[in-house]
Amino acid sequence: MIRRKKNYLISIKLFFLILLTSCSSNKIDNTTLVLNDTEIYKSGLLYLEDNDYKKAISEFDNLYLNHPFSSLAKKSEIMTAYALYQNNEINKTISKLENFIEMNPKDEFSDYAHYLLAMCYYIQISNQGRDPSLSKKALNSFKLILTKYPKSEYAKDSKIKILYIQNSLATNELNIGKFYLKKNAPASSIKRFKSILQNYQNTSVIPETLYRLSEAFLMIGLRAEAVKSHAILKYNFPNNTWTNLSKSLLVNISSSNEKEGLTTSIKNYFSTIFD
Repeated sequence: MIRRKKNYLISIKLFFLILLTSCSSNKIDNTTLVLNDTEIYKSGLLYLEDNDYKKAISEFDNLYLNHPFSSLAKKSEIMTAYALYQNNEINKTISKLENFIEMNPKDEFSDYAHYLLAMCYYIQISNQGRDPSLSKKALNSFKLILTKYPKSEYAKDSKIKILYIQNSLATNELNIGKFYLKKNAPASSIKRFKSILQNYQNTSVIPETLYRLSEAFLMIGLRAEAVKSHAILKYNFPNNTWTNLSKSLLVNISSSNEKEGLTTSIKNYFSTIFD
């Protein structure tokens, strides 16, 4: 009887010991959960500072997966995308950003998400060869920033990038047009040159484009159109190298045609050459 009583008391003590341990454990776990999101985020930042992007990605992903309701959860997604970008994992970065933008269209980090997405396309432009698809994606992405976030801190740089991309696309079109000229296909080259004048009016290749357009028109016997192109070139870019070359291209320009052409600027060029 005494042994039973003793065993019973031991069981009671053991039960309360387990209960206290369990409560104590829960208390520690809860405290850890509160601190963990902040500590994990700080750890991810430290890995970023050390350029250890893989570990940074792991930390930020860990935060988002284990603390989805944390105030740092969305920020950790953006930091994951940034770390992926820095680690040159561009396709994964794009996927991450597209998912973030879709799920958080009006989030405080949405402007940066759009900017980083545009940069993913932008940094690949130099490697695209003659394929303009990446340039167009980057161009549209930067334009979207100016439309949706005109006062964003990324708007100014977006404008600079847009100008660069437009010059890149215009140069690509010009090179294709010149290729057609060499292959004695002036009609095809004219389409390319007109495309530049319609879509990339403020780019640096406009003077050469006007010169090449005159060349193409002369090749198919459209002298009047060549004269118009030369006149516009001379009016808008009087001291340009391509203007001087154009003079020798059209030796017998009539003064009346030139005078008429000089009244036309690049802004209403389409009504004189495209009609």
